[in-house]
Amino acid sequence: MIAKDIKLVLVISPSYHVEVKDFQLRALLHVADAGSIRAAARALGLSQPAVTKALRDLEASVDAPLVHRNSRGVELTECGRQLAKRARLAQAQLTMARQDIAQLQGGKQALVSVAITPAVFMGALPDVLREFKREMPLAQVKLYEGLMPQALPLLREGRVEFAVAAPIETAVDPDLEFEPICSLEMMFVCRAGHALANATRWDEVVDADWLVQQASGSHHTVFLDRLKSQGLSLPRSIVEVSTFGVSWGLLTRSDMLTILPTRFLEILPYGQQIARVPLQMPLLPLTLGILKLRSAPLSLAATQLATLFTRYCR
Repeated sequence: MIAKDIKLVLVISPSYHVEVKDFQLRALLHVADAGSIRAAARALGLSQPAVTKALRDLEASVDAPLVHRNSRGVELTECGRQLAKRARLAQAQLTMARQDIAQLQGGKQALVSVAITPAVFMGALPDVLREFKREMPLAQVKLYEGLMPQALPLLREGRVEFAVAAPIETAVDPDLEFEPICSLEMMFVCRAGHALANATRWDEVVDADWLVQQASGSHHTVFLDRLKSQGLSLPRSIVEVSTFGVSWGLLTRSDMLTILPTRFLEILPYGQQIARVPLQMPLLPLTLGILKLRSAPLSLAATQLATLFTRYCR
């Protein structure tokens, strides 16, 4: 069993490493989440002086103030917030290490958190989970929506081990590692029976309402940038969305248009609710794959789950 006061080395930058103890990081994170030392002490099963000492020792280790008191309780300083980001990753990796050791010693219980892009959770996800449960019946799976604006912070905070996502590959940052699975053809789409379902020219649809995810590096943003570069008019009316549930509800129950992978047409019964708009405009394909932090190895259970996603999504 891993000792609770295990020492960890946090890499803040290539030239700056800090050695801290596990319980000090847990104290910092509980204070950050609870907003008070009393609540953090209660959650940790420690006395308030013990939590205060852990924080002071941690501040001495990094040579910076990490918390300050105000009328609302205790808040992290900017230094504290930056350290907390690394601490969450360290805690997530330590949890995975414990799970891996338990599995190697004969246990199969594990928790895997993963972000899933809509093209997968509306398609292959049930088959993936069915087989994963057969192979690891005691494992728990936690799923998050995996559109890129949601997936990136989840990865960097250590809340998910990997994402099954379709990023613009040129926008994948150096701290991320991307393993391609397959290519996704994209299409213009509207609800079934839409008056513009047979439109072929951009000037026919430019005045329509468009659903757009305007996040940096998103396929929609790339498309809008291409319109500008080609001297074409941008849609007159844009509704920004950040979750797929809202987007799908509006797409299928209004006259809005958007861009989706063509594989949605093959997913029943959802494919019957939409129609491909045959605009004579090329769309760049997306590459679906496994996205993870380059510096964070996957747990044994997460590796197995990623393998299944790769198999079924192809």
